Amino acid sequence: MIHCLHGAVGSNRDWDLFKSTLSHEVNALDLWHLFDSETPSLAQAGQVIANRAEANDLILGYSMGGRLALHALLAAPKKWRAAIIVSAHPGLTGGCPDRIGQDLKWAELASRDWNSFLKKWNQQGILPSIGRGLHQATSNDQKAVVKSFRHWSLGTQEDLRDKLATITCPVLWITGEKDHKFTQLGREATSFLRGSRHAVIAGSGHRVPWENPQDFTGIVREFLATA
Repeated sequence: MIHCLHGAVGSNRDWDLFKSTLSHEVNALDLWHLFDSETPSLAQAGQVIANRAEANDLILGYSMGGRLALHALLAAPKKWRAAIIVSAHPGLTGGCPDRIGQDLKWAELASRDWNSFLKKWNQQGILPSIGRGLHQATSNDQKAVVKSFRHWSLGTQEDLRDKLATITCPVLWITGEKDHKFTQLGREATSFLRGSRHAVIAGSGHRVPWENPQDFTGIVREFLATA
């Protein structure tokens, strides 16, 4: 089974597009309703995700879900058979107050005006159009999304670079060719991961699985066949 983790302001329905093409049973986690009323820290959330998986399962995480997937791998490094990390950040170096403040502003806007929040979120230069098969969190997820910006901010995340070497399973790290920042982060992160591979998908930005699902699926299937 492959456990799939959606991104910030995303939905577990994002993975519907790939359920028939990944050659594995897909468990698309709803990160907005996976936990109790209290939102755990990133490390605690990773532990919960790892606890719910079976030995030799696989994990696939996109963006925020990729950061959570890294924490799940670190929580139980010998449990996983393989991992696919997409457009994810291994952690900021140095102080992070600016990022925490930025995410608190997102949380405030999301709690005050959901529709304006979604519009502004999708206008970010790093994010292309929503694309085929990509869904967004709904107003029913509003409270959980607000909490995620407070508890799962990149600014609150530990820099994981020094810990990545403890991950022993094969890792495929995917980024989009047009997403220069995260492609550089992918190169850097995989330099710490033994037996990892960094794949850059042409013509794609940050939302690479939904911008180019054919190439994304092909690379993932090839990786899973050998992992």
